[in-house]
Amino acid sequence: MRIDTLELLRCPYCGGRLSLVDSLYHRRAGDAIQDGVLGCHCCIFPVVDGIPVLHLQAAATTARDQVQAGRADLARRTMFGLDDDTQAEAFEAVASSGTATYRETVEALGPNFEGGYFLYRFSDPTYLVAQAVVRAVAATVLGGTRRAIDICGGSGHVTRSLLGLSSPPPVLADLYFAKVWLARRFTAPGCEPVCCDGNAPMPFARGAFGFAMCTDAFMYIWTKRQFAGEMERLVDDRRRGAAPGAVLIGHTHNERTWSPSHGQPLSHEGYAELFETIEPRIFGEAGLFDDVVGGGPLDLSRRDPPETLDANPALTIIATRDARVFTRHPLPQATSAGGELRINPLYTVTADGERVRLHLGFPSEDYEQEYGAIRRYLPEELTLDRSAIASIATGQVSGELAELVRRKVIVDLPKRYY
Repeated sequence: MRIDTLELLRCPYCGGRLSLVDSLYHRRAGDAIQDGVLGCHCCIFPVVDGIPVLHLQAAATTARDQVQAGRADLARRTMFGLDDDTQAEAFEAVASSGTATYRETVEALGPNFEGGYFLYRFSDPTYLVAQAVVRAVAATVLGGTRRAIDICGGSGHVTRSLLGLSSPPPVLADLYFAKVWLARRFTAPGCEPVCCDGNAPMPFARGAFGFAMCTDAFMYIWTKRQFAGEMERLVDDRRRGAAPGAVLIGHTHNERTWSPSHGQPLSHEGYAELFETIEPRIFGEAGLFDDVVGGGPLDLSRRDPPETLDANPALTIIATRDARVFTRHPLPQATSAGGELRINPLYTVTADGERVRLHLGFPSEDYEQEYGAIRRYLPEELTLDRSAIASIATGQVSGELAELVRRKVIVDLPKRYY
């Protein structure tokens, strides 16, 4: 973690500032803390492999003791949940490789890590909506000079959408150490990862961010009132006259409809009542999805009636005093790859002379059931000339390739993703 990140951090329990405990074991590399212990008025927390761990669950306290004993290597194994020495050594061999992919690294974490779903994340229907809404709202309120945070952001897939908008780079907060570590290395390089508990107060200063978001996770948070209040606090810097920030909760399930992974959702009225300082506007995700699949614009000026919200399996919540957010936003068209262009991994590729044939398939019946709307933009079969395939390597998005990228037949993936 960067030394200047300490300016943002606060103890989640006493609210006190955190500082490096120099009298205990620590390692620094330039302007970053690699391993060490952070202290406040009430607690001490470990920094493991450059990631502050700001909660007191069992693994964190064990890792803290290991760091204090000078065994940062064991602390990292603990935070990855690698109790078996053989598995730990196999993972560390992959992690130390300069050529290992995201997919290989996830597989090395073992079968209990939820890695398969993330391989296809960049073309999921929920991701398309999240990316469009995040970029529209963040670009409006950040203005290139304010910082964003992605809370419960997993391994950073949506965080990646913030990399060109947040200044300094965005903070990614999640309970699971392995996920934020993967994000920093592969998915959202340059982000500042923090390991913390979404069911506890957020370990950040009031008004530290211009934009705070949580996508595809809020229905699994039990302390929803606290969580929403904390998000409001993180973007509330009116004491210093800052411009309005924004809170975004994306793809949270609706209590009144069924979902394959329901969680503990609320109704749209219940979600609205969580907010006390900023009035939210709630959108049915189906309408936003139609906007994106249709090529835009993304219409955030709409006011969905209660019956529309009741019928939507998932909802998007935006809370801000910045009226510029609630308008129609054109969808940006990429002209070059942010990472590398690849054929969507949902396709099986078969050579056919001077052409290649692509056939759409799903990794499981559960995936197809939850994300079947992908057929709205991914064709079941198509044929491409080899010249089109060759143009992928250039990283330039133009001509025929532009439409294939828009429809997610070709996806812009982080480097060394699969």
